[in-house]
Parts: sequence; C-alpha cells; structure tokens
Amino acid sequence: MEKEKPEGLDKKSAVANQDDLKQELKPTDAGKNEGKAPETSNASPSGSGTKGKQSAPKTTKKKRQKAPKDANAPKHPLTGYVRYMNEHREGVRQKHPNLTPIEVTKIMAEEWSKLSEERKKPYLEAAEVDKERYNKEISEYKLNNEAKAKALQNESQVAKKEVTGPKVVISSIPYVNGKVEQKVARQGDYDIPIFTEDFLDHNKTIDSELRTLRKSNIDYEQQNSVLEKHVENMENGIQKLDGEKSSLEAQNVVLENYLKKLRAALANALQGLPLASEYSGATIDNIDQYLEKLHQMADSSTQGHTLNKAKDIIRKLDLHNLTL
Repeated sequence: MEKEKPEGLDKKSAVANQDDLKQELKPTDAGKNEGKAPETSNASPSGSGTKGKQSAPKTTKKKRQKAPKDANAPKHPLTGYVRYMNEHREGVRQKHPNLTPIEVTKIMAEEWSKLSEERKKPYLEAAEVDKERYNKEISEYKLNNEAKAKALQNESQVAKKEVTGPKVVISSIPYVNGKVEQKVARQGDYDIPIFTEDFLDHNKTIDSELRTLRKSNIDYEQQNSVLEKHVENMENGIQKLDGEKSSLEAQNVVLENYLKKLRAALANALQGLPLASEYSGATIDNIDQYLEKLHQMADSSTQGHTLNKAKDIIRKLDLHNLTL
C-alpha cells in the first residue's frame, strides 16, 4: 500500500500539469488571434485601399523628373524683348546696384514699353531671323529623330525575328531575285555599311558640318538684312535728291524766263541810246555785250553824258511788273 500511494500521486500531478499546460496554451492562442485581428482589420476596408492606390500615381506624376535635354536639339529663338533685356541688363544694374533682379526686370519692361517702333525694329527683326533659323533646325531635327527611331525599330524587329524564328541556312544571294546590283560610282557616295559605328561617326561629322553651315547661313542672313537696310536708305536718299533736283530745275526754268523778260525790257528801253561807234542801240541779241560796255564806261568814268542817260532810262523801268 505504501508503494501504490506515490503512483496515484504521480498520476494526479501529471493531470494537474496537463491542465496547467492547457491554461498556458490558451493565452498564446488568444495572442495569435489578437495578432491576426489587426491584419483582418487592415485588409477589411477594401474600398479605402483602392482609393489609396488610385491617388498614388498622381503624387508620382508630380514628382517625376523632367527628361534630360538633348544637346543636339536646336536652341529656342529669343524674342525682341529678351534681346533688349540681355543687351541693357548690365547697364541698369550698374545704375541701380541696390535693386533686386525682379525690380531690374520691371524697370527694363517699362523701358521696353516706352520704346518707339523704330528703336524696337532691330530687335524684332533679329528675333524674326532667329525664329526662321529655329523653324528650319527643328524641322531637320525632328526628321533626323524620326529616321533614328525607325532605324532602331527595324533593328529591334530584326533582332526579335532572329531570336524567335528558326534558323534557316540560306545561300548568300545579294538580292531576292538573285541579280547582282550594278554599283554606279557617283561623287559623294560612301561605301559604309549602315547601322555600324563608322556609319554613326560619319553621321555625326555630317551633323556637325550642317550645324556650322546653318550658323554661317544665319550670319549671312543677318548681314544680308543689314545690307538691305543700307540699300533701302540709299534708295530713300536717291529719291530725296531726285525731288530736290526736280524742284531746282523748276526754279531754274522760272529764273530763265525772268531773265529773258529782263533782257527784253532792257533792250526795248536802251535801243535808242548809242554807245560810241560800236553799238547804235541795244537789241535782244547784243544786250549782254551792251551792258558790259556800259560797265566798262562806268569804271573808266568816260562819256558821263551817255552814262547819265542810261541811268535815267534804267531808273524809269518798272521792274516790279516782271513776275517770276
């Protein structure tokens, strides 16, 4: 009996230990359930989760960085106002060193608005020339980009075909019909395989040459515009001189008519006054020589009687009636 009692006690203690283990395991399961509860609570509002997903792209669009500028892209044209600001900004800063950049731009904007059309004209004309340059370059730039994009697309398609399609061994034929092309040697042709490094380098050199040619063309166009202005000014000067010439010719005609009338009046008045033995009287044909003779007589103070008669006759002439 003494040996059986400890065995019963051991069984009771084992059952008690099992009960204790169950009680210890229950809070752990509750902890698990408590841990799972917030996950279900987070997953339950499906509508709010979808709204959050829809609003996310808007924030990413705002945070997107701008695409890097292409160095080969043509520069945008400058307006006449911007050209005026670039030319006069330093002068305004030196006059007003304490002003902020915004105040300086305000002053220059007021000056630009007060400028006359004649002073604005060179800036606006330069802006038009620059705009034409930009339109030409941007059209060529777009064509080059389209050609490069097509070339890359063709390369990608060819690469896909090579990867996906079965490899078929084809005999080397220059063309589909089997005919060899007769190459024509022309000046300026280059036997460079397309889409290779040499081809790309060659294109880069040609692009750089085109840029230099465009720049020189712009310079020549600006010089041409300046020369056209000079020609226009010269034409205006010629027109002005022609007008002055025509007015002077008209005045000369009037003066010549007046001179004819004056000669006729003097010849009629002095036709009865002889001068020694040389002139029996004044006529329209010899009136100039007759007056020269009278001048010589007045200088030499000879034949004072004849001179006095000539003076009296000339005084009596009514020259006011001779209109121009």
